[in-house]
Order: sequence, then structure tokens, then C-alpha cells
Amino acid sequence: MSNRCRNCQQPIGPAEWRCPHCGTPLPGAGKSRTWRFWRDTPLARRMIPVIAAIVITLFVMSMAYDDVTHYIAVRAKARNDAADSRELLLREQQRLNRPDGSENLAGPLPSAATALPLARTPKAVMAGIATIMREVGDRSRYRQAQVEARIDALRLENQLLPETLLGAEATLAARRANREYVQLLNYSLSIKRASQVDAARRLRALVGESPDGRAIMLEFARNLSRESEEDAALMNNRRATIDAIERVYDLADAQRQNVDLSDDGTLVFADPKTGEQYNRLIGEINQLLEQRQKIEIQRQARTQAALDEIDKIRP
Repeated sequence: MSNRCRNCQQPIGPAEWRCPHCGTPLPGAGKSRTWRFWRDTPLARRMIPVIAAIVITLFVMSMAYDDVTHYIAVRAKARNDAADSRELLLREQQRLNRPDGSENLAGPLPSAATALPLARTPKAVMAGIATIMREVGDRSRYRQAQVEARIDALRLENQLLPETLLGAEATLAARRANREYVQLLNYSLSIKRASQVDAARRLRALVGESPDGRAIMLEFARNLSRESEEDAALMNNRRATIDAIERVYDLADAQRQNVDLSDDGTLVFADPKTGEQYNRLIGEINQLLEQRQKIEIQRQARTQAALDEIDKIRP
């Protein structure tokens, strides 16, 4: 079947470039396909290698883009996993030695110690940290709750009541309570240090010596160092408070015969200078109590700042 011109519909030969009848160009009729017509031109012979090079370049770039995208996604996941591990570790450290009131002191001491293998995935690290801190924390909080129960039984809130200072026996009992309080504070600190050592030992076995493992242990040690500084400040504050209270007791014992109770329930000293000394001691104690509260607030602020830093790690 012969080709025909699109314009005049007259038959034309296969090699014709124009219709011999009406003169219409024939890119689609003189050649069987427009592509073949264009391919055989000098411009096509120059452009085809260029187009092929562009196509190959785009293909290679698309593969590189996929690799880069995958790398970014992997790194982002790694950063998220690291941030999650650090946040969990920090939050559990804050709970490690602090009873929350749910401890059943009538029951036995929690003694679970799950044997954990070396963690090889972020998920295993997270699960291992949760297990270790829960188990170590349960034991520590149980012991700390026992200490707090014994401290509550001392009724330290009665230390500076007028009836405590006016009665020799009451003052003597308050002194004994102070001595026991110091012993309990030291015992509480020993419990805390033992739980921290136990947690560090088990965490080190869990995370191993990988870069991520070393980072976790470094974070754990950094948090412990800051917390130890706060604990030392709190302990010094409590001891200074007890010393000031003991000086009040010394004053009360020396001036008991010269002290009376006013109608509004406050102490009245026969010697105004003794009264001024008493007021200075009470003011010093109040300042120490305010200082203790500031240390606790600083601890909370430090923890929140650390959590904010962790949030910055996440993309």
C-alpha cells in the first residue's frame, strides 16, 4: 500500500520529502515515522549523544539522591534513638532513690536482678536501661522509704516548738532525735551511692564499649556528678541546720529559768540580749531552710535543662 499526502491525498513515493502534487512537506509521509525523519538529520546526530549523557547523568543523580536520603534518614533515626536513650536514662536517674509513696514496706525487699545480654540494637538498649533502672530503683526506693518512715517517726517538726524548748526532758528528747536524724541521713546517702554503683555496673555490661555505649555511660556519670554535688550541698545544709538548732537548745537549757511564754504563744526572755540571740538563731535556721529549697529548685531546673538539650538532638 503506497503512502498518500495528508493534504491532497495523492499517492507519493516512499523517498519523497515533499508532495509532488501540492508541495506539502512530508515528515510523516515521506518517512514511515517522524522519529526516523528527525534521527537522520545532522542536528539529531549531534544531539543524541548529548541527550543520552543527560539521561545517564540524571539516573546516576537519582541513585545518589536515594543514597543520601537513606543516609540522612538512618542518621536521624540514630540521633532519635540516642536522644530517647539519654532521656530515659535521665528520667530514671531522677527516680532512682526517690520513693513515690507506693512502696509496700510490709512486704519483702524487691530482689529481682534480670541477667541481661550485651545490647546490640537501640531497642535492646532502651529496654535494658528500663529494666536495670526499674530493678535497682525498686530496691533503693524501698530502702529509702524505710528511712523516711523512721525520719517521720522522729517528729522533727516539733523541734522548735515552745513546749520543746521550755521542758528539759523535751529538749533532751529532741537532741536524741537530731542525732538519730544525722545517722539516718548518712544511711540514706549510703543507700543512694550503693544503688548508683549497682546501676553503673549493670549499665556498663549492657551497653559495652561501643561509641554509643560509651556516650551513655558518660551521660550517666555526668548526671551522677551533678547530682552528687547537689546531694553534698543538701547534706551540708541539713547539718548546718541541725547545728543551729542545737545552739537553740543550748540557749534554752542555759536560760530556761529566765524564759516565759507570752499570751500569743511565743517565748519571752527576761534578758533582751538573750532574746536577740534567740531571734538571730531562728533567722539563721530560716535562711538555711530557704537555701535548701533553692537547691531543690536548682536541681529541678538542671534536670529540665538537660531534657531540653536532649530535645535539640532530635531532628
